[in-house]
Amino acid sequence: MTQKRKRGDFGEDLAQKFLIKKGYQILDRNYLKKLGEIDIIALYEDMIVFVEVKTRKNFKYSYPSEAVDKYKQRKIKNTACIYLEEKGFTDYKIRFDVCEVYLEERKIRFIENAF
Repeated sequence: MTQKRKRGDFGEDLAQKFLIKKGYQILDRNYLKKLGEIDIIALYEDMIVFVEVKTRKNFKYSYPSEAVDKYKQRKIKNTACIYLEEKGFTDYKIRFDVCEVYLEERKIRFIENAF
């Protein structure tokens, strides 16, 4: 496993703990289809939330959420449609969030309705 992948997995673990403390119920992690991958899928109140986690050592160069461009957003949305249909979650509201994890600062920035 590469160092980058280890850092990403660690960031996803931290993001998951953060979400659970906020009252989210984790439904899936690393949901993978040909179209793309969704890092965390959670239930929050009456909403299915798709969370893209971006982990960085620090925010010296740019905000991690800037890496979630239109192309990445489209991949996540298309993959989310497959998930909703596959699981039969057709009557739920949905939301797309980004969770930025900064390792050196031990900080999480959670962006609801990111796209």
